[in-house]
Amino acid sequence: MKNGFNPSLLYELQYTAKDPLVLGVGFAATRDLNSFFRYEKKDDAGTPNPVATVVRTAISEGSSQSGTFLRALIRLGFNQDENGRIVWEGSNPNIASRVLDMNRRFALPGGAVDFYELGTEAPVWWEDWNDVPRGRGKSGLLDRCRTTNTCPKIMETFGSSEIWTLRASFMLVGTDAKADIPIPENVRRYFFAGVTHGGGRGGFSSAETANEGCELPVNPAPSAPMRAALMKQFVAWVTKGTPMPPSRYPTIADGTLVQGTVAAMGFPGIPGRPSPDNLVHPLLDYDLGPHFSYQDASGYLTAAPRLKRSLPQLVVKVDADGNEVAGIKSPLQMAPLGTYVGWNVTASGPLKGHVCGNSGGWIPFAKTKAERLASGDPRPSLEERYRSHDEYVQAVSKGASKLVQERYLMQQDADAMIKQAEASDVRR
Repeated sequence: MKNGFNPSLLYELQYTAKDPLVLGVGFAATRDLNSFFRYEKKDDAGTPNPVATVVRTAISEGSSQSGTFLRALIRLGFNQDENGRIVWEGSNPNIASRVLDMNRRFALPGGAVDFYELGTEAPVWWEDWNDVPRGRGKSGLLDRCRTTNTCPKIMETFGSSEIWTLRASFMLVGTDAKADIPIPENVRRYFFAGVTHGGGRGGFSSAETANEGCELPVNPAPSAPMRAALMKQFVAWVTKGTPMPPSRYPTIADGTLVQGTVAAMGFPGIPGRPSPDNLVHPLLDYDLGPHFSYQDASGYLTAAPRLKRSLPQLVVKVDADGNEVAGIKSPLQMAPLGTYVGWNVTASGPLKGHVCGNSGGWIPFAKTKAERLASGDPRPSLEERYRSHDEYVQAVSKGASKLVQERYLMQQDADAMIKQAEASDVRR
């Protein structure tokens, strides 16, 4: 720019590119490599398989971008190898609500869901559903593997940030957001309430940690301990047929999936803190031209995508503290020290007040009643919630024990969390 860039503006550069890489070969390569380890004694060049005859069952796991890769791989039929055999008996797409944009010319296999980044064109739901708003007909992620009897068992795991920033309600309620799409018998679904993308660091402390570029502090609420327990259960389900814990996620039917407004959510007004009113990242419907196969997210574009409209989405209802009421909560959240949210807002610059990446946030409770009243915070303080440190530890212990009983948490992780709560400075 002759006179330099203006930091208060956004700039868009369009240009003609050439020599695209054939990125879709990655699906075939992943299929072939895993099939080789599963079934073959040696490769075509005679190199021995180092794990020949050892692997009895295979499970794939992918988080975020690699999770969207798994969803696309299953959608395109790559869970069947060239000899018609199943590649993975189980699959866990984690914190992933799109179909990876990889099987087209000049693909962008990223995950930031920025403007012109694709990934929501193909069906993202497991059961067949009629996409009437976009005129795509009835289809789902399992269409191809069903015809060849090569569908894996699915454990789908995601959290609050996926709802707010990665448009995850789309995979629950489709493009009209009018009713829940049921999940098939081979799918289990688990939602981690109030967590950031991938979950937080855990711990039991009222200390705030700044979140670079975002207005709210880092959200510490974890999902890893609960996901570890679920993964153990998933392995048993795939290998032995042992039943999984019940799916737990928000739905329209039970009133926990609502419009993304403060009024519908029931989010409290917290002085000096941002509001999530209509903050959810927009779900955009693009016109990609006649050479793009929307159902398979494959093909090529001849021009920049043309934006047609924004499609409706839903968010999770909250309680009087602003904490989500559906899904699996960690012991930290069952005895909360504040409001744990899957959204955050940009602190400054041209996107000030808009969604801040895939980050969640945290709004601590006041420590005392006097402090709360002075600031006008409607949420009861720590002093009003827990009469003593011991009472707080008992609340954490009760929550952890409940999760263990329900098989959403392993005992060793529950014990570790209780010790952390005992060592904390909460109400000391």
